[in-house]
Amino acid sequence: MRCLRLHPISIPLRELIGLMIVILLLAASAQALPESNYSWTEAPWVSDGAGEDEKMATELSAPLAFNPEDAETPSLNIGSHLLNFSELVSLPFSCQLWIRNDLQWSHYLKAIRGEDVDIILYMPEYGEVDVYLISYASGTRDRWSFSLLEGYHLLRLRAEEEGRYFMIAARKSEPGNALILDLVAKSDNASVSPLDVGTIPTGRAMVTIESERIKGYDVYLDGVFYRSDVGDGSIDGVASFTLRADKTHIISISQRDVQGNIINKSEHTKRLKRDMAYTLLIE
Repeated sequence: MRCLRLHPISIPLRELIGLMIVILLLAASAQALPESNYSWTEAPWVSDGAGEDEKMATELSAPLAFNPEDAETPSLNIGSHLLNFSELVSLPFSCQLWIRNDLQWSHYLKAIRGEDVDIILYMPEYGEVDVYLISYASGTRDRWSFSLLEGYHLLRLRAEEEGRYFMIAARKSEPGNALILDLVAKSDNASVSPLDVGTIPTGRAMVTIESERIKGYDVYLDGVFYRSDVGDGSIDGVASFTLRADKTHIISISQRDVQGNIINKSEHTKRLKRDMAYTLLIE
């Protein structure tokens, strides 16, 4: 009776060692993948603006640097003409102002008084810039001075007085373009027929993001840069802001290293109810 002899498969030692290294690396990487550990909490919230009849001063937030190309590219509305963002020619010596409304930038906006208006300021190079806000109705003038790096910066304007406003920025005594902002009362909806949904007042909700692990992050709202962790003056992993309620928002958190590479990113979809305070805890 003839016995069958099984011959072992011959694998070169070098290839065997390489195969073992690949297996170990795959196992290690699988264990190193960070878990998306987050939680939402909510509680009733009373807005500081509950007494709407109380007069509030005009406020302009500190500038936050951002790159428009990091989010969905906006379009430019100049008069009755719509242009692509790539068609924007930034003059090498002049600062520029824009009003941001969702994914459209323009030089004019009709808004409701007391609500935040996003202002985009472009700086052609590092330096000092003065921003002037002039009220046509009352004749009052406000002025803010900033020291900014080259690039785009986001500011938020809140004015409580109805009427027309003009905003202009000047750098080295060289003025840039002007913005026109018409502020109307929340009850004003008779001037638009049929009723313009954009003029209907909506409730607000408070959102707070907290993280011990992720600090120095940017917050994108519905694909558009909204604010930064450092917006309150400290890199502490906490960012608070108010949003329009009774709708679903996509809140994205993005953290970069010193080279600008994204090292932490998460996306959170949440429907916000008016007069509620939400806390997003990221562990």
